[in-house]
Amino acid sequence: MMISRRSLIASVAGMTGALAFSARAADKPAPLVIYDDELKNGWQNWSWATVALSVPAGQVKPIKVEGGAWSALALHHDPLSTAGYTKLTFFINGGVDGGQSLAVKLKTGDTMIESNIILAPLKPRMWQPAEISLKDLGGVDKTIDTVLFQGQADAYKPYYITKIQFE
Repeated sequence: MMISRRSLIASVAGMTGALAFSARAADKPAPLVIYDDELKNGWQNWSWATVALSVPAGQVKPIKVEGGAWSALALHHDPLSTAGYTKLTFFINGGVDGGQSLAVKLKTGDTMIESNIILAPLKPRMWQPAEISLKDLGGVDKTIDTVLFQGQADAYKPYYITKIQFE
């Protein structure tokens, strides 16, 4: 069977593109799951809010969080590098009432990494996907140990959060 020069060039070009794509994909780490129906990969609950883990809610088991002013869902891990990750993703639900205002922050040791990320008020009874760039969180190529979802100046009613991960 003879292969035309054009077919050979197209095949080689396709393989080169596939190899380049594979190399880029290999450079990117697999998602680092923090919570998906339970805490994963060594993450721990260090919250100063009222928190219930693995709360049955249909087909998922999210974290239920409620608290007073400035209380937070704080998920802690031994120090880890964010190198290779570009965003923090999660699904969040405002519960029966919605309207919660939450800041999202990263922490390293005793130092809060400066960022001004405050989620739009949560919608009641509706799962919303969220994606925040690590650049906006001040967390690109940093060593961190805590991810925080912090209430603001007022107490807040329960909200639910799940599928939290770095990608």
